[in-house]
Amino acid sequence: MQDKELIELYFERDESAITETDIKYGRLCRKISFGILHNNEDSEECMNSSYLKVWNAIPPKRPDNLCGYICKIVKNTALAIYEKTMRREENEIYTELDSIINYNSDVEKKLESSIISSLLNQFLLKQSKKNRAVFVARYYYNLPCKEIAEIIGVTENAVKLNLGRTRKKLSDFLMKNGIDI
Repeated sequence: MQDKELIELYFERDESAITETDIKYGRLCRKISFGILHNNEDSEECMNSSYLKVWNAIPPKRPDNLCGYICKIVKNTALAIYEKTMRREENEIYTELDSIINYNSDVEKKLESSIISSLLNQFLLKQSKKNRAVFVARYYYNLPCKEIAEIIGVTENAVKLNLGRTRKKLSDFLMKNGIDI
């Protein structure tokens, strides 16, 4: 089916326009979506949202380059989903550390920040190479536990267990060094 015919289906509000779009551009769009999200479920969510956006945009728009138009929508939708996912994961990461590093006021926060940073570096230097790598991957690079597990060749559960133990050791270390938790 030609792009002009496909656009006409949208203007006629013919629901087969979505099916025909998927037949013609679905593979390319999934590749774009998966390339950004690296997750099948999120990629499918992206595809569904993107097709709805295309449905709502045509009409009134009549794109000159339908493929480029659809790909741009898919890319922007995937980026929005990625950003939302990363924000959620960052919040989870910081929640994990909140129980260890707790500030009572802005003044204390600024004062203890440099002390805690120095102690954290000391603590990490005393850890095994593996524990340090897992900790840094999670809390510095914000990598998901699943991805860390794949990198170091262990299960996701082993990574979570490792992080829990390391957080406990960090908590004890900070308390021994006068940081009130």
